[in-house]
Amino acid sequence: MRFRFFACLLSISLCGLLACSSNNGVVTTLGTGTLYIAAQGNSSLTAYTVALGNGALTQLGSAQSAGTSPFAMALSPARNALFVDNTVSETVSSYTINSDGSLTAGTGTVKTATMPMGMVIDPLGRFLFVANQGSSNISMFSISNASLTEVAGSPFTTIPAGTTAPTGPSAVAVSATGNFLYVANTFTNTVSAYSISAAGLTVLGTSPFAVGLAPSGLALPPSGAFLYVANTGTNNISAFNICDKAVISCADVNNPDGNLTPVAGSPFSDGGSPVAIAVDPAFDFLYVLDKTSNQVSSFAFGTGTGVLTPLSTTPTVSTGQAPASFVIVSGTTGVNIGNTLTNPIDFVYVVNNESSTLSVFTLNTTTGVLTTLGLAAQTAVNPTAVAAVN
Repeated sequence: MRFRFFACLLSISLCGLLACSSNNGVVTTLGTGTLYIAAQGNSSLTAYTVALGNGALTQLGSAQSAGTSPFAMALSPARNALFVDNTVSETVSSYTINSDGSLTAGTGTVKTATMPMGMVIDPLGRFLFVANQGSSNISMFSISNASLTEVAGSPFTTIPAGTTAPTGPSAVAVSATGNFLYVANTFTNTVSAYSISAAGLTVLGTSPFAVGLAPSGLALPPSGAFLYVANTGTNNISAFNICDKAVISCADVNNPDGNLTPVAGSPFSDGGSPVAIAVDPAFDFLYVLDKTSNQVSSFAFGTGTGVLTPLSTTPTVSTGQAPASFVIVSGTTGVNIGNTLTNPIDFVYVVNNESSTLSVFTLNTTTGVLTTLGLAAQTAVNPTAVAAVN
């Protein structure tokens, strides 16, 4: 089971998105996953079955209600619960994921602080963290299946001691060990770092770390060796080594402390207004959503160095207007399309906020190249987040 990061009427009737037969052969469908899309226009959450052989989508049941203006989603590591934060109602809605991928709404919501935006769950499934941009703090909840309980002392401030300026946290990420939390602060152009315990968050002595202007997205490869930051205001990506394990990037290699050190060559140039980052399941390629360029930028990255290099073939692909979130879904090996056995492929799903569409791409797991699959399909108005299980 692999998952990355990334509604209403998506009755797609497009060959390439739905399984279609023709005189050119049959698209073989092997296994399924589930895709979830949150939309602000009608405050909804919709599930779709994904055919892992061809990327086709089929709506799964009726749309669920979310709070007012859903913004981000987080899946539990056990893939049995989905959480959605709602920016206007300042709540987190919870849902149980049923065996067929459909959703059952929880019995209630929990309150956050002001203007919740990014969310993340630690790899051990213990805690949910919510970045509250309007109040410059982080809400922290313990998790039991689809139930949340706020941790004593939450929310925890992101404003450094001795200062008063709001930081505007917008995105959060947890280290691979689950020991450290990283927060992108849009107003102060920094990333702050905290150690995680059952008692809450403790800011690291080396925090905060300077990045480009208006950071708004964070991502770690599954190896946990690097942290990537999307800087919306300077159109680039900051990259750091993470001292999360006994590795050479730690000042004391035997005592990982969560410290960040810049990757050589960082920051790396990108398209217009990068807002989100995702890493492919094979760990060799990194993708960035560029909001004002309406595109996905593709990079190869050195698994040992963290250095980003734009792909020489098809470094960008076009999306709809104002792409907001994306997810990579692992496809099946050896897909038979038109009587030709292709390379193993994954699928990339992008929700476009202003055009209210879903863009779909194949991802060649050997080259990293993205290729448009069919036409963009309509979603509910103003989709903001997408997540997947497979």
